[in-house]
Amino acid sequence: MTKRQFGYLLISPTIIMFGLFAVYPVVRTLYLSFFEYRLQFGETMTFVGLKHYVNMLTNERFWNAFGFTMAFTALTVGFEVLLGLAFAQAMNKDYPGRGLLRVVVLIPWAIPTIVSGFMWKFMVHDQYGVINQMLRSVGLIRDYVPWLSRDIGAKAILILADIWKTAPYVSLMVLAGLQGIPRSLLEAADIDGAGPIVRYFRITLPLLKPVLATAVLFRLIQSFKVYTVIVALTNGGPGNATESLTLYTLRTYFDAGNYGYGSALASFTMIVTCGIAVCFLDVIRDKVEAGRKGRAR
Repeated sequence: MTKRQFGYLLISPTIIMFGLFAVYPVVRTLYLSFFEYRLQFGETMTFVGLKHYVNMLTNERFWNAFGFTMAFTALTVGFEVLLGLAFAQAMNKDYPGRGLLRVVVLIPWAIPTIVSGFMWKFMVHDQYGVINQMLRSVGLIRDYVPWLSRDIGAKAILILADIWKTAPYVSLMVLAGLQGIPRSLLEAADIDGAGPIVRYFRITLPLLKPVLATAVLFRLIQSFKVYTVIVALTNGGPGNATESLTLYTLRTYFDAGNYGYGSALASFTMIVTCGIAVCFLDVIRDKVEAGRKGRAR
C-alpha cells in the first residue's frame, strides 16, 4: 500500500460520514422540493416541478417570514459590529481591571442561546418581569407593558436579546485582529502627528477589514437562520409577527407534514446562505491579497 493509498484510507471514514450527514440530506432536500409529498396522509410522491417554488413566491406568509428575517439580520448584525468594535477597543487597552471587563463582556456569549432566550422572556414578563418593575419604579411607565404581546415590542426584544448574546462574539474576533496589528505602525503615525481618530480610520480599521468581513459573514449566516431565540422568547408570535424563515420551514415540514413545500423553503434558505458566503468569501480573499501585496512592498 502506497502512502497516498494509506492517506485515503485514513480519511475515508470522515468522507463517508460527511457524505451521509451533510451531502445526502442536502441532495435529498433538493430532490423532495420538486415533489408533492405528505407522509401523514399516506400520499405517494408526485412530481410537480417548480410548483412549490412558485407557491412560495406567491405566499404572503413566506414574504412576512422572509421580510422579518431580513430586517432581523440587518439590525442585529449592524449593531453587533458597532458594539463589537467598541468592546474590542476597550478590551485592547492596558489598564487595571481589563481582565474583569473581558470576562464580563464574554459572559453572554458563554450562555446557551435557549437559556438566554428564557432569561429575556422572564425579564420582560408583563407581571413579574424585572424590566417592567425597573421602568415603573423610575416613573417611565405607569402600567406593566406586555412587551411580547405587541408586534413592535416582541421584535424589539428579540433584536435586543440577540445583540446581547452575540455582540461579544464579534468583539472577540475584532480583539484578535487588533492584537495582530503591529504597534510600530501606530507609533509611527503618532510620531507623524496623526491623532487617535485619524489613526483609527486610516490604519486600524483598514487592517481590521478581513477580520470584520469574516465576523460579518458568520453572523449573517447565523442570523438569517435564527430559530432558537425566537422559539424561547415568542415562538413566532404574536400571531406570526416574529416568525423567521427557519421557523416557518420547520413548522411546514414537521408540524404540517408538507415535506415537498418544506423542502422548497429549506432549499431557498440554503441558496441564500450560500450566496452570502460566496459574496463574502470573495471580499475576504480580496482583502487578504491586498494585505499581502501591501506587506510585500
